[in-house]
Amino acid sequence: MTVPDIRHWMTPGATPASESEDPLHDLRWNSDLRAKLALTYATISSSVFALALAAVLALPVPAADAAGPQAPALGARKLQPAPRIKARLPLARLFTPLRLEGSILKWGEPRVGTPARVTYAFAEGPVSRPDARNCREMQGLDRLVKASGETAQAIRAEAAAAFRMWSEVSGLVFEEIADTDAANILLGAQAMPRGYAFTNVDFARQDAPGLMEAGGSDGRGLNLPITAKGEGARTAPVAARIAPITRSAICLNPGHDWKIGFDGNLAAYDLRYTFAHEIGHAIGLDHHLKGLSIMHFKYSEIFQGLQPADISGVQWLYGLPQR
Repeated sequence: MTVPDIRHWMTPGATPASESEDPLHDLRWNSDLRAKLALTYATISSSVFALALAAVLALPVPAADAAGPQAPALGARKLQPAPRIKARLPLARLFTPLRLEGSILKWGEPRVGTPARVTYAFAEGPVSRPDARNCREMQGLDRLVKASGETAQAIRAEAAAAFRMWSEVSGLVFEEIADTDAANILLGAQAMPRGYAFTNVDFARQDAPGLMEAGGSDGRGLNLPITAKGEGARTAPVAARIAPITRSAICLNPGHDWKIGFDGNLAAYDLRYTFAHEIGHAIGLDHHLKGLSIMHFKYSEIFQGLQPADISGVQWLYGLPQR
């Protein structure tokens, strides 16, 4: 088979000069060939792309699964509602529920998204709970008066405001009562000062469906890493049993410097911010380690209110406000 001279095909009627007659022959011919080949390749590629695009556009748009959101037609601008969060989705990137012994903890009905009514009281004198992991020995919040320079009434008002932060965005309803023994959450000062602030959480251990027994106690603290032994739900999906919280205690270190409001001095902690963080533990939220969150274990004065991660967490546990 004779291979045609591609130079004649590229330049009809042209008679190439011999290499001896034209020393620039190879340079000119190669340059001309590359240019024309590139043009030909571009033309072919454009045609192939056009055919492929036409074929794709001619394909029918499949109907969406009846169980899921409708897929918009090609070119449609109508936005579809986002799917609702299901309990089995891995929510650790949004927030971190408090999870102990394989169960997620919350007040009220042991089912996520359900509201709850929770009472709280302020310790008036010594309180001893030897079985608690944190806040074993507590005293009245008036011990914080000297450390903060604020009145006992002002300190209690900051705690009440912190409770409202959580109730205003969720199905939680908090009520202050005087009976410290009957209160679901007890607030006070540490009798044996350590750290900054801590929370102890008691919950009902569910050993079998429908069977509950008292037991289980865990503590969390501000400005300290996770204290549970690998029980946190930071990386695990949240499909788990729900165990009811039976009682919580919040205790602040009276030897630490406290204040009301932000002033840039991170050596003294804002009382409302601290109470809000510890209340988060008391209602079933664990430390959040990434992004802005009042449940982050490090104190900061970047923001004063709940962040989207905090709101997502409390609403996942207790639903939307009922009021």
